Amino acid sequence: MKKFITYVLSGLLILIGFIIFLMCAFVLPSIADDVVRHSPEVMHLQYPILLGMYATAIPFFYAIYATIKIIFTAEKESIYAEEIKGFLTHISYCAAVIILLYIAGFIILDVSKALPPVVAILGIIIMIVSCIVATAASFIRGVLTETALIARD
Repeated sequence: MKKFITYVLSGLLILIGFIIFLMCAFVLPSIADDVVRHSPEVMHLQYPILLGMYATAIPFFYAIYATIKIIFTAEKESIYAEEIKGFLTHISYCAAVIILLYIAGFIILDVSKALPPVVAILGIIIMIVSCIVATAASFIRGVLTETALIARD
């Protein structure tokens, strides 16, 4: 039963990653085209905006990989394995990198007076979700560390 749940969770994460990959390949370019069509003054920023969004996909996919590693490590060893705490730290860092990249992008676009509303809304949603993920990963890491210390005593 444990192996089934492990494979189902991993499959769901891979499916989420595949959906995000497809969105990066097909949805983001169409959003960029729509923004340029409705706001021709930001046409020169179409590809830098896309590049920035693609740059945030790299830590996202690493976080998916780290989550899958956590699942398999917990199944093979223990939920208290040190490797899991390391991957939780990496997930927190990935979320922080995503947030920082979006903040930098917002500042650059705001200074150039070219922050499209669609990009702003999408970026705010992504930053909120990244903040939740970073907080949750840090909380879980803290609980695992505290529980491991209590178990040793």
